[in-house]
Amino acid sequence: MSSSLSIPSIDEVYAAQSHLRGITNKTPLLKLNYEIPGIEIYLKCEQFQPISSFKLRPAVNVVQNLPIEQKRNGIITASAGNMAQGLAWIARKENIKCQVLVPDTANEVKLQAIERLGGQITKCTFEQWWHTIVTHQCPILDGYFIHPVCNRHIIAGNGTIALEILDELPDCDAILVPYGGGALITGIASVAKHIKPSIDVFACEIETAAPLHAAFNNGEVTKIAMEKSWVDGIGSSSVLDEMWPLVKTCVDHSIVVTLKETARALKILIERNHIICEGASATPIAAGLWYYLNYVQNGKAGLRRKDNNNEKLKVVAILSGSGIDNETIIKCLNETL
Repeated sequence: MSSSLSIPSIDEVYAAQSHLRGITNKTPLLKLNYEIPGIEIYLKCEQFQPISSFKLRPAVNVVQNLPIEQKRNGIITASAGNMAQGLAWIARKENIKCQVLVPDTANEVKLQAIERLGGQITKCTFEQWWHTIVTHQCPILDGYFIHPVCNRHIIAGNGTIALEILDELPDCDAILVPYGGGALITGIASVAKHIKPSIDVFACEIETAAPLHAAFNNGEVTKIAMEKSWVDGIGSSSVLDEMWPLVKTCVDHSIVVTLKETARALKILIERNHIICEGASATPIAAGLWYYLNYVQNGKAGLRRKDNNNEKLKVVAILSGSGIDNETIIKCLNETL
């Protein structure tokens, strides 16, 4: 297990951007078609990557940085879905074997996508899977283990999202990011604050599994009770020990949203922008719609009101992926989630 993980330099992120060029998409930044006072929400649409998730960025970057000898016996990872899809996609492109350890709670839509991309799945209990995440060891599978979170190339690949956001929307005031393992928000926050130190970056968590919020409140990694829900792309029982020192230095705080708020946000996204995303992607929309402006007004965010009262805050919500089944979409639209 690595104990010296650190935030990649801005040069590493620009190098990652070069590795991704011509392989991944520069995803669109669209305005949410929903008017609320004082704020404009923009959508960074990572679900438009070839695997319908941002995870293709870090997967490509980490594999592009592997020496040939480490690729020879294939790669393995522990993933609930999206990272495995990213690694399976780039592994097939480079003719590398890819094996994936998945928890028995994993979304079947994502598992089917992994297999379509050529990934070989091994299921285990959530506890066994989480042990692999914590220890960085997967003795039941042979190959080079790629940790889905605690890896500089993973974080740097994620940081390319912030480069695109601030290139297209330089007056962005805040970025709201779903919080899973911490690599996505660490990459985005570290780059965004390097380019624009005044920007706010908040993690977004679901009420049934919000370990980062607990860590911020207690000043240390805190184990929490978590419940399974339809928002299955984020959440765990605790923040990873290696990630906490990184996250707390560049992330402002965590906004926790309810399942009902997340379902409502997803319904708005589908009906107003005709975009379908997974539950995790709806958490930053919910946070932007019903929480972020209050944080600003109450002094909990770094920003204060704009000098011109008629000028709205520009907030970007990261849509991390679209791994959702039809039944859940129908329940969302029928308001029965």
